[in-house]
Amino acid sequence: MSARAGNLDRHTAAAGWDSGRLAVGRAATLVAWLLFIALQQINHDYFPPDVSVSQYGIGPHGWVFTSWSAVTVLASLAVYGANPMRQKAVGRWLAVGGAGLLLMGIIRTDADGLQHSWHAKVHMISSIVALIALPIGLGVGLRWAQTWWRRTGITILVLSDAALVMVGVSALGASTGGLDPAHSWALWQAVAATLDMLLLAVFALATFWPPHHGRVPAERSG
Repeated sequence: MSARAGNLDRHTAAAGWDSGRLAVGRAATLVAWLLFIALQQINHDYFPPDVSVSQYGIGPHGWVFTSWSAVTVLASLAVYGANPMRQKAVGRWLAVGGAGLLLMGIIRTDADGLQHSWHAKVHMISSIVALIALPIGLGVGLRWAQTWWRRTGITILVLSDAALVMVGVSALGASTGGLDPAHSWALWQAVAATLDMLLLAVFALATFWPPHHGRVPAERSG
């Protein structure tokens, strides 16, 4: 173990972090990233993508999509639970976004991505909830992180929100980036998902102000 890693471990222990949950959260973040990359490799679909992220759940490799969604939720909740400065509001955002992501991973969309069936509509609503609530939870959860991590997280969150706006613009039939509306939708959804995965990594790796520091909030969850 490097001296820097040892110092970080001592810092988190001294600050009252649950080192077990933190280790689970960071390991799950790494696995979630590997699964996220595997989805593109398995489907031979790279930037700009031909299909939406949701359509990765269709076919014999759909279990990879489901596993990615579940491990991503595990990562965010484990890191949140490890933080002694966690706030209930952050937990609520993560819980709502995590529920949406889990439903999105379990309930499939239609093969053509047009949401004809009831289950495709449930999938679509779940994905919207996940893409809105989960990054907000991750971003707000960095409120008490040290300055570099907090600013990085806020920047990624703003960019993710901008990508979601472009998803909405594409859904209204507008073409962006020289692509037709369907491929424009797929592009901006993939951009938003990638930014959210970056935000998860920042959330998992960030260092926070120690307890009794002036920036620590009064409200904590049990």
